[in-house]
Amino acid sequence: MNTGTKNPEAQSKPSDQLSVVCFGASAGGFEAYCTILSLLAADTGMAYIIVHHQPTDGKPLLVEILPKKTKMPVVLVTDGESVKANHVYVVPAGKQVTMDGETFRLTPLVKPPGWPKNISIFLQSLADDRQKRAIAVILSGFDSDGAAALKSIKDAGGLVFAQKFQTARQPDMPQSAVKTGCVDRLLSPTEIAAQLGLIGKERGRLTERIQKQLD
Repeated sequence: MNTGTKNPEAQSKPSDQLSVVCFGASAGGFEAYCTILSLLAADTGMAYIIVHHQPTDGKPLLVEILPKKTKMPVVLVTDGESVKANHVYVVPAGKQVTMDGETFRLTPLVKPPGWPKNISIFLQSLADDRQKRAIAVILSGFDSDGAAALKSIKDAGGLVFAQKFQTARQPDMPQSAVKTGCVDRLLSPTEIAAQLGLIGKERGRLTERIQKQLD
């Protein structure tokens, strides 16, 4: 007997369909951000967040420079702010960000001994929250931040990209990501932008079909 039960995808809220892309980097990441954002369309339908290693007293230079590279709004994340499609979010210096449903949560960054782990912490929360709509992009940087959470991204059905070593000013972070065995594709910043553009189009078509089912 037909119970009339709809596909779980069709029963989810529109906000649940939003894909969130995390760019994680440190040294050399700025160049990659600029290249990727300058090539991305402003209407991919996805949200982007930059989690960058920076001094706790650093100035918000990214929110001053990146708007020159993209037509998407570039904003400094505030606690409790709702994530929106076609926006670029930058984590403030001295803050740790996590996803909590549709909102960002900020707490003071507590630096453990050694290198920061703020990228791994955010990616873990992103995997829990967005699941298969979580996309991790590990870019240029020292050490291995981000790598510890990549299995969670993959287990949740998400995607993981890393920057090609020869295009990264500091390849440590992409190399550490690859060693986990969780990286789907190793790409240059230009190729990352192209891949994200394709994903945005594909997921946009899927969301339209789901919306028609809801209507």
